[in-house]
Amino acid sequence: MLPLSPGRFAAIRLTPGEDPLTALRALQRQTGAQAMALVTCVGSLTRAVIRHADQPDSTSYQGHFEITSLVGTIDPAGQHLHLTIADSKGRAFGGYLLPGSQVYTTAEIVVVILEGLTFNRAPCPLSGCTELVVHKTPDKG
Repeated sequence: MLPLSPGRFAAIRLTPGEDPLTALRALQRQTGAQAMALVTCVGSLTRAVIRHADQPDSTSYQGHFEITSLVGTIDPAGQHLHLTIADSKGRAFGGYLLPGSQVYTTAEIVVVILEGLTFNRAPCPLSGCTELVVHKTPDKG
């Protein structure tokens, strides 16, 4: 059976200088969420730390960037988050969000806490990577 969840939503606003990844990890700990997903994020960054597709190392960008997308999943042990930003000329680029990014003016983030589900990561023989595993949380009682 497909694991379904009723979900609860949480919204936060980050202020200048905050790191979105650090804030999302703190939100996961504060809520105790075993499975969380980003619903939306809008805002801006002065620093973006990204690992681009098929690259082993991170790239750090300094400047003024609009957050055009932040998507992904978060569990107690980790996260898989992709960020897309646009520069002042409208050029967009992105990749895997890493620690060290900094909010410029704001980041308005909404997440859904997926009640009754647990996320974790395990090696996948098909992709060769550590991938998301979704479990239905056993009913209590």
